[in-house]
Amino acid sequence: MANCFLTIDSGGSKTKLSLFTTDQTKLKETAIKGYGLAIDSDVVIDSFCTDLVSFCDGFDVKLVVCNLGGKNKNQFFNTIKKAFPNAKIELFRESEGVVALTLCKKYCSEVTLMVGTGSIAVAPNGENTVILGGWGANVSDKGSGYQLGLDAIKLALEEIDGVKKCSLLTKTLTGVEFPPKDLSAVKYCEFRDRVRQKLLPFDRQNIASFAKTVSLCAKNGDKKSLSILKKVGKDLADIVIATARKVGGVTNLVVTGGMVNSKEFWQEQFERRIKAKYNLKKVYYISDGVDVATKEIAKNIL
Repeated sequence: MANCFLTIDSGGSKTKLSLFTTDQTKLKETAIKGYGLAIDSDVVIDSFCTDLVSFCDGFDVKLVVCNLGGKNKNQFFNTIKKAFPNAKIELFRESEGVVALTLCKKYCSEVTLMVGTGSIAVAPNGENTVILGGWGANVSDKGSGYQLGLDAIKLALEEIDGVKKCSLLTKTLTGVEFPPKDLSAVKYCEFRDRVRQKLLPFDRQNIASFAKTVSLCAKNGDKKSLSILKKVGKDLADIVIATARKVGGVTNLVVTGGMVNSKEFWQEQFERRIKAKYNLKKVYYISDGVDVATKEIAKNIL
């Protein structure tokens, strides 16, 4: 049975598992449901434990390094311990900044911006740390996948309430091409219920999933999708600018997380806005930054 280590990145939308040999060769990876928003308790998450054991079947896991998007550290620790009772466990919350600070050090950057379902910026400040954003689900998501999905829903519903032909984004999200007219109150109510049903559930994970729809529509030239993606660039830049103000500026910057996959639509606005304030020279866009950082942390432990 081969010795290896496991990295876990669990957020609200998905949990990514990556298995490596002790010399850091990746053996395999997978994505399962997000467990990062589970209620904090000491109770083992049985389905997560089963997923971990199944994924690592045939391997001897010596170390588990876990980045957690939620606050349920006790649950995660107990679950991982049950799955791998003899493994060393390094577990930290994303909002504690461990991953972000590791990336800052690796890429010699002043700030790391993590933007996926949510958004948070972290920067070293001497012996201390500056953290902006990331206050919690649905209240501090500027520029995030959740905010992008929410903006898309609002735009679609406004178009359906209008009189003009709906955009590609609205048609894709709701199936509605033209705003309805000449309906009775009862029929109108039924129509609106069908639209809501198409968009449900209105939870964080599902709303964030609409970010991919916005990007696909933008690739097909939809101007409304492009518009809200450009807003992402401005919103994310404001987070970086506010962070840089606290640490004396930014010349090198790391941006990581799922929203990096759509940067072709917001990168220009993002960098231009920061450069208007600071002498930004290099931006490292790393979609799998958590993977990179957890590997780096594991290397220093093994």
